[in-house]
Amino acid sequence: MKVGLVLGGGGLIGLGYHAGVLKALHEKGFDLRRADLIVGTSAGSVIASYFATGWPQESFYEYAHGRHPDAVVDPDEQRQEVGRLFVPLWHSPGERARRTVGSVFAMASSRGYVPGAARLPARLRRAFPSGLYSTDETRLRFHEDLPRDFPQDPKLYISAADIYTGRRVAFGAPGAPEAALPDAVAASCAIPGVFPAVRIGDGRYVDGGIVSATSVDLAAQAGCDRILCIAPLGYRKDGPIPIRDPRRWAPVVVRSAFARSLRREVRAARAEGAEVLVLRPWLADLAIHGTNSMRHHDRAAVAEGARAGAVRALEETDGHPVLEAMSAPHTRRKTS
Repeated sequence: MKVGLVLGGGGLIGLGYHAGVLKALHEKGFDLRRADLIVGTSAGSVIASYFATGWPQESFYEYAHGRHPDAVVDPDEQRQEVGRLFVPLWHSPGERARRTVGSVFAMASSRGYVPGAARLPARLRRAFPSGLYSTDETRLRFHEDLPRDFPQDPKLYISAADIYTGRRVAFGAPGAPEAALPDAVAASCAIPGVFPAVRIGDGRYVDGGIVSATSVDLAAQAGCDRILCIAPLGYRKDGPIPIRDPRRWAPVVVRSAFARSLRREVRAARAEGAEVLVLRPWLADLAIHGTNSMRHHDRAAVAEGARAGAVRALEETDGHPVLEAMSAPHTRRKTS
């Protein structure tokens, strides 16, 4: 039996959602260190890389509540921390206009809509660079916190996409371009058009979420027959969608494409014989999550809501084969 853990994208809100779900799994006695493979995409790549290299699964919840040694507690400092993610790369209206043009092009090419994009003259790419905000501070943080080499126990795949072709690359997987782990995570978080692509080897890579917000298929293709997927951008109905409450139906509209893609991937994995369990927000949670996953928010509230919702989902799926695979004692790997 091969166990896969898939951690999906979801921006800053997604980080808090992952924190709460991992806490709920810990409280219920499910040891995610039993995973043979961890697949991380975008925000999920951050959680996956820190967990795979030593953070206990409950530490992310402590971080969200400001109780972790590395956490920023003061709300004003948290707001500044989010602000540092959006340091403008332009210094004049003209430069902003050029970057906007380049960013629109990057959004299209990274989705494979511009055949031959890689053959554009270098001078044209320099004249219209993509990315409106710097990722320098984020990349520095990853290089300070994460080792250069990918862990081997468990295996770790980080999903990113080639900015010129939209082709997905799973860094850490056999046959993938060689990459330092911090750079792979930075690439997986580089939303095309918002942040510049990350150069790795001869390629330039952006957020793997443009291909799939979860990449469940990567775990299935790697031979995992038990897959636990945490999908912050999905949703699970627990009643009718309240049409008169835009705080709930608007996030549903934004997430609809992600939800359809997730359903297709889960169906395909199950068709190949894998047992798949997906943990995702309930409709009631979406009022807190909202439509802008990169905004400043109450981290503790998101994490606590996710913990409570995950506890409810775990109680409803008690005895699921995926949870059974995560419940036995495990001594293969120690966390620090």
